[in-house]
Order: sequence, then C-alpha cells, then structure tokens
Amino acid sequence: MSNLLIQNISQIATPKPGVYRGSELRGLNIYENAAIYISEGSIKAVGALSEVLEKVEGHPVILDAEGKAAVPGFVDSHSHLVFGGNRADEFAMRSAGMSYEEIAEQGGGIVSTVEATRNASKEELKNLGRIRLQKALRQGITTMEIKSGYGLDLETERKMLEVINELKEEQPIELTATFLGAHAVPKNSSREEYLEEVLTMIPEIAELAEYCDVFCEKGYFSVEETRKVLEKGMEYDLKPKLHTNQFNDIGGVEMAIGLGAVSVDHLEVLSEEDIQRLARSETVATILPGVSYFLNIPYSPARKLLDKGALVALATDFNPGSSMTISVQLLMSMACTKMGMSVEEALCCATQNGAKALEKEKLGCIAAGYQADILLLDSDNYKDLAYFFGENHVHTVIKKGEKVWESRG
Repeated sequence: MSNLLIQNISQIATPKPGVYRGSELRGLNIYENAAIYISEGSIKAVGALSEVLEKVEGHPVILDAEGKAAVPGFVDSHSHLVFGGNRADEFAMRSAGMSYEEIAEQGGGIVSTVEATRNASKEELKNLGRIRLQKALRQGITTMEIKSGYGLDLETERKMLEVINELKEEQPIELTATFLGAHAVPKNSSREEYLEEVLTMIPEIAELAEYCDVFCEKGYFSVEETRKVLEKGMEYDLKPKLHTNQFNDIGGVEMAIGLGAVSVDHLEVLSEEDIQRLARSETVATILPGVSYFLNIPYSPARKLLDKGALVALATDFNPGSSMTISVQLLMSMACTKMGMSVEEALCCATQNGAKALEKEKLGCIAAGYQADILLLDSDNYKDLAYFFGENHVHTVIKKGEKVWESRG
C-alpha cells in the first residue's frame, strides 16, 4: 500500500473528531487551499500544504485535486441491498392510484421480493449485489450495512448473509451484515410459528452477522416478540438494532434503549417522551427520508431530535419496496428541505454519525488517525452536495488510501 499526498484541494469539509450532539454538529472543520497526507490507509496530516509536507515521509504518490472540495466517504448505516426481483411495475401501479392492499392481493409487496429472493441462486444474488455496490461506490458510499430479511426461512436468510460476507472480499465498500429474519411473516405461517422459527435461526446464522434487527410495528412484531428475538441474538453476540415507529408508536424505542440497542431506525412517528429518551441515550436515531419521499408519509422529526441532543444518522434504507435510492446526496437535500437540517448537520449525519451507528470509531472524519475514506467532488464547495440536487457530485472515491473510483466525465 503506497503513501498518498492529495494536494490542491480547494476546501476540506469534515466533522470534527469525536462524537458531537446538538448545535455542535454545525461546527465542521473547514480547511481552505489544503492537502491531505495518507500512509498505510490512514490519514497522517491535514491542513495547509506547507504544514502537511512536514509530515511526509519518502516519496508518496501525488494526487492533484485540481481545486476540488473534499469530504469524508459516506457511511450508509441502513440498507437492504441484497434482494431478488424488481418492483418497478408495482411502483407504477401505486402511482396510478392502486392501493398497497390491492397490489398485495395481486401477489405484490414484500411477498414478491421474498419469492424472487428465494428463487434466485446465490451467484445471481451476488451479481445483483455487485452491480448495486458499484452504483453505491460511484455515489460516494464507502461503508454500508446490509440486512437480510427477504428470505424468511433459514435457507434463504443464510444465503443472503453469505452473499454479503463474500461481497466484503470482492469489492472496495466496507460491509457490515445484519440478520433481519423478523422482517415480516411469510405466507402460510402464523406469527407465533414464525417467531419460533426466527429464534431457531439465530444460532445457525450468528457467525455470519454482527447485528440482529426486527421490524417492531403493528401487524409485524410486537414489543415483547421483538425483545425475545433481540435477546436471543445477544446470547449469540449479535448486537441489537431496530426498525420501529415507522407507522405507529407501540413502545419500540423505549424497549430498544433499555436493551442498549446500537441504533433505532425509521422514527417517522415519534413522541416527545421518546425524543427525550433518545437524547439521553447512546443509541443512534437513524432517519430515512427516502422512505418518507417514496411512500409519501411524514418525515422523521429530525429537527427536534437534533435540538434535544440525540445522536442522529442519515441512511438510504435502499430497498425495492419503500426506498429505491442509493444516493446519500439526494437524501442530504431532502434532510435540508423537508426535515429542517442544515447542510453541515446532514453531512455529519451521513458520515460520522453513520459510522457511530455501525460502531466504527475511525470512520466519517478527515483527521489524523482516521481511516482515509475520502471523496473529491466535482465542485469547490461542499454545500453543492445538498444544494444542486439530483446530481452526483462525486468525482473521485478513495478508500483506505487507495483510489477506487474516478469519474471519466
């Protein structure tokens, strides 16, 4: 691994090292006319070229940024990237006025994705995942969590997790696997029967995942059922995460915080009490504006969460049914225009706090000692990421100090 010196950077915009809440998230470190020195995949120095050169050893590779701005690589802490099939036809039907229930009656909804994922071979799922990860990399995602949950049986859940683990070794994005067997109840099974099946899956798949997740929601899994699954996961060193409060508040947030969940995700419906609970906790509140946009439902109260001091992360929830996007940049714009966040907060939540939601302390920041995951933009101003929406502003992606993608346009 060669050393790298990036120079002629118009502007470096990065969260400050550490963990910040509330108004502190607006205080980025900004370096103008700057350079970055990288050695063995880690950042060694950041700042004015003359200062950085004092830290340089040997003869590093020189990368001329040509006046581009630099930000940390995006950390997408919630996705469902591995799945079979396509639901574009369902989207068109829904856009033409058909209800979700009507679509489900015709074999659509999550049932169709489960069927397609079960029918796909492992190699087919891997090829689909590889293509999607290439798209994610071009959009600046350098770290990503991927959940299972479209199998709803042991064989397919294992297949999905194996695909995620194999893809870790075959492409540059850093991947984390989460077991989401309790995503929905499969056809021809009662909730009680399937809950027991999920509990028996956990010992079988535990070595393939780092986290255990549940969809805690009316019509899916209750608070007590969710607790059973998460506690069973904890017995096998699967740390708890949670989908909750997407459509209803049934007590999932309080339960998850009590278990020490790493993150609670969705939170479109959130009480003042739960906002206070999150603000007092170390559990990350992961918001998913792509879902609100795609399903035309209310957005999470991000402004209240931030003002009260909660740890907030911003993620794609990339999935075929409710958030078919892999653009963190578009979500940053949504966060600013629809959720009252500043550009600086959106950048912090999509980088440093996303890393916090995956317990990766040395990601999400451009500072000495951090992993060298860096994006060079097609602009000299980081604010274009949210301002000039609908465009991909990533020009160059650097992962662990290596250039892994560059725009040819």
